[in-house]
Amino acid sequence: MADTARLEQLRGLVVDHLRRYGAEASRVVDVFAKTHGMHPTDLQALVLVLNGERQGQPATPGVLRQVLNLTSGAVTGTVDRLVRAGHVRRVPDAHDRRQVRLHQDEAGQRLGREFFGPLGARVGATMARYDEQQLELIEDFMATMAEAMAEHRRSLEEQPPAAPTAP
Repeated sequence: MADTARLEQLRGLVVDHLRRYGAEASRVVDVFAKTHGMHPTDLQALVLVLNGERQGQPATPGVLRQVLNLTSGAVTGTVDRLVRAGHVRRVPDAHDRRQVRLHQDEAGQRLGREFFGPLGARVGATMARYDEQQLELIEDFMATMAEAMAEHRRSLEEQPPAAPTAP
């Protein structure tokens, strides 16, 4: 049987590393956005567009609105900025012409490769340290942790706003 104190210590270390990872990822997003004159929300939207394409399900403005918790007007402004910058293009949906799908444009691909390429190389080198079985376990862990975070966010969003505190 595993040592309970050691398990608690390891769980604490994992949580510490997850917090640090989240903070570092936020800082990278901020640096990217600042370097390229983008609002952090623009980058979050661009990431959703990239992930949607990679997963074979191109994003729509409605998806951006829902995931980023933005108004329709804010989504329109975000997509307009991304289109003007050459990062994203709007394409009518092949099955429903009323829908627009968002795709990464060439400038966005180039920008992503230039900025995130070195990070991809570092991540690739790190993952190369693990075998298939270990990566399957890590993938399961990361997926379930991401879902736990999403569940918590959703529960927070369902709560009424807190009353402002007096200064």
